[in-house]
Amino acid sequence: MKYCVFIVLVLCLCRDTLFAQSYGLRFQSHEVVPEKRTALNLTPDAPLCLKETTTLSFDLNFIPYHDIYFGYVLRIIFTNRQNIDLVYNQKTQRFDFLIGETFSKTFTIDSAALYQQWNHCSIKIDPARKDVSLYINNKLVAQSQANLGDAPCCRLLFGANNFEGFQMMDIPPMNIRDIVISEDSKEKYYWPLGESAGKQCRDTIHGKIAEVRNASWIRPQHQDWALAGAVHTKGTPSVAFDRESETLYIVAADSLYKYDFKQMSLSGIALAAKHDTLLPGNQSIYDPFLHRLYNFYIDQRKVNTFDTLTQQWSAGFTPGPLTEFWHANKFISAYDSSMYIMGGYGQLEYKNRVQRYHMPGREWDTLLPVQGDRFSPRYLAALGTNKRGDTAYIMGGYGSSTGDQVVNPKYYYDLLRFSVKDRSFKTLYRLAAPDRQFCFANSMVIDETEKVYYALVYPNGQFNSSLQLVRGSLEKPEYQLLGNTFPYRYHDVQSFADLYYCANSKQLAGITIYTDKDQHAEVKIYTIAFPPNQLLPATPPHRGLPWWYYVALLAAPGLVLLAYITWRRKQLQRQAAALESPVMPIPVLDRETPAPLSVPIPPEYAPARVCLFGQFEVYDKDGQDITRCFTPLLKELFLIITTHTLWSGKGISAEKLYTTLWRDKSSKEAQNNRSVNMVKLKAILDKLGPCNFVKEADRWSLHYTKDDICIDLEAFLHLCKPAGKHSKEEMQELLQIIQRGSLLADTAYPWLEDMQSEISGMALSVLSAAALQFQDDPDFLIEIANGIFIFDPVNEEALRLKCKSLGQLGRHSMAKALFNKFAKEYYHMYGEDFQGSFQEVFS
Repeated sequence: MKYCVFIVLVLCLCRDTLFAQSYGLRFQSHEVVPEKRTALNLTPDAPLCLKETTTLSFDLNFIPYHDIYFGYVLRIIFTNRQNIDLVYNQKTQRFDFLIGETFSKTFTIDSAALYQQWNHCSIKIDPARKDVSLYINNKLVAQSQANLGDAPCCRLLFGANNFEGFQMMDIPPMNIRDIVISEDSKEKYYWPLGESAGKQCRDTIHGKIAEVRNASWIRPQHQDWALAGAVHTKGTPSVAFDRESETLYIVAADSLYKYDFKQMSLSGIALAAKHDTLLPGNQSIYDPFLHRLYNFYIDQRKVNTFDTLTQQWSAGFTPGPLTEFWHANKFISAYDSSMYIMGGYGQLEYKNRVQRYHMPGREWDTLLPVQGDRFSPRYLAALGTNKRGDTAYIMGGYGSSTGDQVVNPKYYYDLLRFSVKDRSFKTLYRLAAPDRQFCFANSMVIDETEKVYYALVYPNGQFNSSLQLVRGSLEKPEYQLLGNTFPYRYHDVQSFADLYYCANSKQLAGITIYTDKDQHAEVKIYTIAFPPNQLLPATPPHRGLPWWYYVALLAAPGLVLLAYITWRRKQLQRQAAALESPVMPIPVLDRETPAPLSVPIPPEYAPARVCLFGQFEVYDKDGQDITRCFTPLLKELFLIITTHTLWSGKGISAEKLYTTLWRDKSSKEAQNNRSVNMVKLKAILDKLGPCNFVKEADRWSLHYTKDDICIDLEAFLHLCKPAGKHSKEEMQELLQIIQRGSLLADTAYPWLEDMQSEISGMALSVLSAAALQFQDDPDFLIEIANGIFIFDPVNEEALRLKCKSLGQLGRHSMAKALFNKFAKEYYHMYGEDFQGSFQEVFS
């Protein structure tokens, strides 16, 4: 009964929204080989017998940007071998409606309607009068007599088919949805074609099964981002987008890559002259008004233009220090033929400067003063403009009121409008601070008609992050999540993300760039069909709901809501009470009173394990990766209790827990949030084995059975004993743990920073001591040096240790390569050359 109440409640709240979802079946056509083309058979088991006047209706449109559009939309084959066909003839650019081998009617559908919207098609068959009629968008376009037989039964086949004697593989690239069969105007079958996977679709009225071959379902294309292409290149590439041709430009040092979103194809050309000084922090932009591609470097106030005839850039940049304008936002305005650049970050300062580059005059200037509301210093914001570029919208970001990084940096969730005409900012609204903080990709898409924006958001506190699409209002402080997430490797200035809209091919494009320490860059292109779906149930609604459904909607929503809230509150109270009832305590290591060394099973071999070094990972008692079960909030709740338990043996106080995770909530709200999330977390912990969070003396701690669950941080603390020498086996165990990376390397929480620092110090101390202990074992010294580099990439002692050990083993070229890599990393981190020479280090 309780589940029925919940389902009715969801229907009450979501019914209107569900109809807005995109769904249907996409037919693969001449772009694939015949055996891969899509077929839909509504009558796989037996023909449909027509006793009354029967109407077959469906919605149809064509997929744009294909070369061949010839083929059969629908074949109706009667048992007396009479066929009725709806065919598109690319040569005449018209539809043919055929009865047998006779053209009943030839007609057209306006190309804009055919490619850009759904068209309602109905075929009405009157078996008594032997009459067949075709309606397009409720308008009669054809009517003919047909030899249907005395008791007509027929097969209904969309797209390709293998029906004996009527086989054909010529089909146009099309989309079909909402197939309805009615008898005397009463719906008998309804296939919405709202599935996300599988080879069957079900009629929602009687459950009749239709079969699909080579299905390409539309719903997941509007729900999931697809990886459309990737480019790997040296250096620090940047991207620009031409919205008219729907072309993405990827600017690299020696090449210019193009991704055509209409054809979904990637190409590249080698530059006539290499772009040797493509500096980190360079950006690119395409001028939609003059149709030119620019690459610019803000610090040197230089803008280079790409010459399509000579295949080279107009100039280059001079080598210099790192940019002070990382992640700055930019746009081009037709109002004054200028490029505007806003914000950015560098040298421990956030910027709120508005800079302008006047294209005709090739002049830079800084707009002072800027009128209107204050634009606080920030970066990691999103910017979008109207079509003329005379009005820009800036959303969110990260920065501080003073611009100084050390003075209370914070997240911004305000939407500002910048007018080019009067050079003024106006704050439109501020979003309420979310439970989990996030930043924005560089660009956002503005829909002036609907008064909305589309943007990509992501948590900037972890390396293996993800981008989530949101749709927000330009007028009210509200937004909603759209589609599923896609991966984003985020490491501040080494990463970049952007969002573009392809109006003609109806898709959004998400771009990610990640450049590693060796200057190897990866550009990834993701796409999702537009409009993207909301995060709602996977199937469109059932048609023909009974009368009592509407009575229930009108009479009972208030009672249903009240009943559900009451039931849910009691459930949470019971579960929270169960959580606070202590389980049998399992002793944990108290760092102040070291226990005799007893090294736990290494994480790689434990039945269930929690990996806190490197990337956060959790494996259940069956060895299955369940990391994805942790939402950002559940992950932080799990980590704050677990790390405090292992670090001190005492756990964390309830007060500190509340102020850390729910500082903006009242005490009661914080307790309710904790209870709800503890229940969710308990379901995950049950998969590990004997494991639970226990509250004792107002402190939360982790209790678990160490024989069944291994946590690598516990093993690390055991191995880093305060004094005495370590055996080689113990050091190998320690290196095995830390080779994954530093403590929670992909996670950044303010409360974790001190612990991460102390763990790094402990590791460096133990490894440095081990280097003296095993100085006659060069192979093992190399492993120790690698361990030191994990916590301190520019540790000079580790450099000398590894170079000397490689020299003792005769690997001189490897030692030289190591030194060069170290010097590059040193320059990248400190902005100056490493003073030591290879000869000094090697000797």
